[in-house]
Amino acid sequence: MPETCGPRVNVPLKIDGLAKFELLYIHAVIIIAVMKIKLILAASLHDPLRKNDPFMPLSLPILAGTAPGHDYTFVDLLWEDDVRYDEPVDLVGISARYTAENRAYELADEFRRRGVMVVLGGPQPSVVPFRALAHADAVAVGEGEELWPEIVRDAERRDLKKFYVCSPGPFDPRGHTLYKIDAYPDLKSNKAPVRSLYKKKYVFDTVFAVRGCPVNCDFCTVTEIFGPRFRMKPVRDVVREIDTFKNYYYILDDSVFGKASTYDYYLELYDAISGLKKKRFWTGQANLDAAADEKGRSVIRKAAESGLIYAAIGMESINPTTLARSGAIRKMGASSAHDVLSSMKESIRFIQDQGIIVSGWFVIGYEDDDIETYYRTVDFCREMKVVPVIFPVKALPGTRLYERLKNEGKLDDSKLINFRHPTIRDEDIFRALKNVGDAGYSWKEIIRRTRFYLSKFREDRIHRTIFALVLQSKLRGAVDVSGDEFYVGR
Repeated sequence: MPETCGPRVNVPLKIDGLAKFELLYIHAVIIIAVMKIKLILAASLHDPLRKNDPFMPLSLPILAGTAPGHDYTFVDLLWEDDVRYDEPVDLVGISARYTAENRAYELADEFRRRGVMVVLGGPQPSVVPFRALAHADAVAVGEGEELWPEIVRDAERRDLKKFYVCSPGPFDPRGHTLYKIDAYPDLKSNKAPVRSLYKKKYVFDTVFAVRGCPVNCDFCTVTEIFGPRFRMKPVRDVVREIDTFKNYYYILDDSVFGKASTYDYYLELYDAISGLKKKRFWTGQANLDAAADEKGRSVIRKAAESGLIYAAIGMESINPTTLARSGAIRKMGASSAHDVLSSMKESIRFIQDQGIIVSGWFVIGYEDDDIETYYRTVDFCREMKVVPVIFPVKALPGTRLYERLKNEGKLDDSKLINFRHPTIRDEDIFRALKNVGDAGYSWKEIIRRTRFYLSKFREDRIHRTIFALVLQSKLRGAVDVSGDEFYVGR
């Protein structure tokens, strides 16, 4: 019997018939209670990150850690080619982001056709739960840590409810059965993720420290799913996980530089990481506003000292009007739209001066943009030695942008670029994307940027230089527009 089935029972040599029957019954109940569960990270077959994503997905290990004692299998379809439908399995959980929605439904339909219970969750099912329900026995909405144990218990009884929701906001199940938790998970009651079940060895382990975002950009679902307030995992728990990592890791927070209310937390975290015996390099997402604040600058310095080698920064736009319209200007550390570009440049220079490689992530195509915005953006990146990651605006369900454009009659979900811009044609966008990709990732530009960062590195210069070259190659693949879908990275 596997150890996960329960404690070892010492059977006495002499036992009467009733006691023997009771003991066998207990063993049978324990064995039945152990389910075979397959957890799948869905991915489109055309996702540019297929075979190109070095980061370990954390959602599946987190779920397995919250409901232990079962026989789990992980499937990461960004790397694996097939899902085995013929393996015996009691429950399938599928996590999907926007670009993986249709693939997730295909998987779910096939498992259900074979009589297997299926639960859909993740960012996309959370914002289109009723669409997802047509393909699943149950849909999980919101964060899964406290929902998954309840889902597993109901699945053991074959009595799944239709919706499992973790949110302080209202949810109308429209007559369907519902289990609801009226608060976001308490990250202080942390259970360690089970990372060991992945078949692949990833370049980057992953960990999170803080969830929630008060910025609420109109194109982003983070605030909708994780809430407008920061929730922090105890520093000791974060550092304990990091100390098990072998090499690189990625902190999944929406900004590893934080905001004013989290600066003290991040200072404590990076001091603790710096105190570990083994030095590891790490990466993360960030915003620029911390570099415009003196205490925020202390956080950035501490992050660099603790091993931060690269920051993916959501710069969003170089058009001040677009930044103001989307709400992203709140992330730039600028006092007004008038001085936003100069503030952005000053903040970028400070971050680079700490020896941190910077990529700028931009979304172009708001009403106030034109086709030349693409070319001005890559010129901005060239001037600032920023690695350019440029995408057209894609209005995602669950965002304020999607609702606004839908109400204004400017959406066409049948198209790859679903926002109907009044003056920019799709063919011009694709041509511009190819041109700025070629310009931003020419070997001349890659070498030019790499030499710039080499001058900023204070230690491990050879290691960091190699990292810079590999990073730019990987990002070029992520922004490739020759395929059928765009990668939605943020």
